[in-house]
Amino acid sequence: MPRAPRPGRPSVTIGDVARVAGVSRATASRALNDSPLVTEETKGRVRDAVRETGFVMNAQGRALAVGRAESVAILVTEPLDELFQDPTYASILRGITEGLAETPTLPILLQASSDAEHRRALRHFERHTVDAVIDISPYVGGDMLEALKGGTLPVVLCGQLEGQPYEGIFASVFADDVRGARLAGARMAERGRRRVAVINGPLDNPAAADRLVGYRQALDGIFDDDLSVSTGWDSSSGFDAMRRLLEAHPDIDGLLAGSDRIAVGAIAALELAGRSVPRDVSVIGFDDHAVAATSTPPLTTVRQPMRDEGRIAAELALAMVDGEPPRTVVLEMELIERASV
Repeated sequence: MPRAPRPGRPSVTIGDVARVAGVSRATASRALNDSPLVTEETKGRVRDAVRETGFVMNAQGRALAVGRAESVAILVTEPLDELFQDPTYASILRGITEGLAETPTLPILLQASSDAEHRRALRHFERHTVDAVIDISPYVGGDMLEALKGGTLPVVLCGQLEGQPYEGIFASVFADDVRGARLAGARMAERGRRRVAVINGPLDNPAAADRLVGYRQALDGIFDDDLSVSTGWDSSSGFDAMRRLLEAHPDIDGLLAGSDRIAVGAIAALELAGRSVPRDVSVIGFDDHAVAATSTPPLTTVRQPMRDEGRIAAELALAMVDGEPPRTVVLEMELIERASV
């Protein structure tokens, strides 16, 4: 084992502590600053080395080790154009700010869609410039979460954790997409529609994958894979997908759309093809964004409580900062009846 310098000597440096602990200088420094990216076992070794060497932290280092930043990072791994175009994110962000409004904690938006941005975000976390992280992106996993998994920084995911390696480590809050899709599919079947198309979002998105499961369950016996496509979440993608489906399957009499924006684009394609909504084709969207109430006709849709999701995510983050264990909260959806079915 490396020999420790004599305690209290001015020559004792962070390098001496690192050598005795068997870690790099950077790791020793992070451990002394209580970085969430350093394991508790390593922090313990570094603390033992501090006692053995007599190393004394300066006042700034001690403050970092025991203080709070009074800020929460909102992590976004989506491209910025998607962040500002998709109303879902605005609803979640509004909920987070409401959840933090009566506290001294401020939200900090961290964009991390590229490798360089990932590294920049991790540097912030290593310096303990935030007390917790709320990941509002839909894709669970990646190097970022793997790095956070081994640390002590509280993490809340706006997404499902069941079956993921982060279950029991991170907190999570999400809406039950399978049940929401079942509500939509059941309403379509109740209406008597038999040739029901599905225009869903990208299936690598967990929400889209869960909605497809729900649609299949509700349309048991009449679900047709040839009428089910995956596309972008926006209205232009919905328009193009609906047009292609109509060309191949002109007998379509129902549409389940994975988002309200998809539904609005699809309705435009139906009108262009001379198909009336809801007389010829029933349409049900998903999300209940503002466009659903103002579309022509007003859109029947599945309401997602995204504002509640953001507020609860903030509450979960603050609870973990106060030492509470991670929890999972599942939110219910509801079918909002308007005039498109």
